[in-house]
Amino acid sequence: MTIFQILVAAAHAAEDAQMDNIQMEGMHHHEVGGLLTIFDVLVIARWIHFASVFVLFGSSFFWFYMGHERLSSGPGGLPRAFRATIILLRVAAPAAAITGAAWLAGVLANMTGGFSNVVDPETLRLFFFETEFGPVAMVRLALLAAAVGIAALPWHGRVWLSTLLHIGAFLLITQAWLGHAAEGGAGLYGAIMIVSYCVHVLATAAWVGGLPPLLFALVEQRRFNLHEARDWTLDILSRYSLMAMTAVAFIVLSGTANAAFRVAGSFGKLFYTDYGNVLFAKIGLVAVMLVLAWFNRFVAMPRLRGASLKGMSLIVKLRTSVAFELLLGLLVLGVAAILGITPPPQ
Repeated sequence: MTIFQILVAAAHAAEDAQMDNIQMEGMHHHEVGGLLTIFDVLVIARWIHFASVFVLFGSSFFWFYMGHERLSSGPGGLPRAFRATIILLRVAAPAAAITGAAWLAGVLANMTGGFSNVVDPETLRLFFFETEFGPVAMVRLALLAAAVGIAALPWHGRVWLSTLLHIGAFLLITQAWLGHAAEGGAGLYGAIMIVSYCVHVLATAAWVGGLPPLLFALVEQRRFNLHEARDWTLDILSRYSLMAMTAVAFIVLSGTANAAFRVAGSFGKLFYTDYGNVLFAKIGLVAVMLVLAWFNRFVAMPRLRGASLKGMSLIVKLRTSVAFELLLGLLVLGVAAILGITPPPQ
């Protein structure tokens, strides 16, 4: 069975299991416009929302470890890549807001039996003021509104990037209280679950969210001569790979801890279950990403460092590899969107 067949089967099984990401009574099968179920809306909204928030955090963070000189148009600067990142951030902020609201609407529809009840004032009052999820939802809506406002400002720079970076970080962290990580309770065990989740999403967002500006930077190298392009490409990749290797270490450790929490320490529960199938599909995609990252860092970069006239062709191959790594990262986020609404085998 292929990864995609596993995902489709697990997605339908999760839908039949009738559970959402906050473990309410069940996943309702009411359709939206005769086409989409509540489950579909939740998966699509979560997928796009994850990708958008990852960009807010990871793409903003990219320009801090690249150095201040990269923002300029002088020697070593990447003005075109920076402008492309600004455009991406200004698209990501409203996309995160729209899909964040759609995610919330899906949760409310699931809780109340359909989307027709989402706009009911009494339903909204009960959710925001009478449930433990309401305050978190209000904080997230405020953060999303702030992200849209900041992204729309005509000026930009390190303060602008820092603001979006912190908003993205808080959006990632607050997701912990809307999913499986919130099931540990108010004690030490629950706090460790929350911290593990936060470390996992922040490290993953730094890695995957940094890929778009990295790709922009590699594309911009085309306007330089071979010597400059090779030196600056190696410098950019070295800085990114150092960050990525640190992030991956945190991802592996926190991901292992998260899986242990979901199965109460018994990893055998992951086999032959829907949650395990989706998790293994996610691990498989991440493993391919790691292989690509390893190849770029320990094979492609040394080859480029010793290249002469063939250096430009190696840079092109690196761009292609980073683009494929980004595509895999988007697929991982899609799997994560399904995983969050699949009941763990506890």
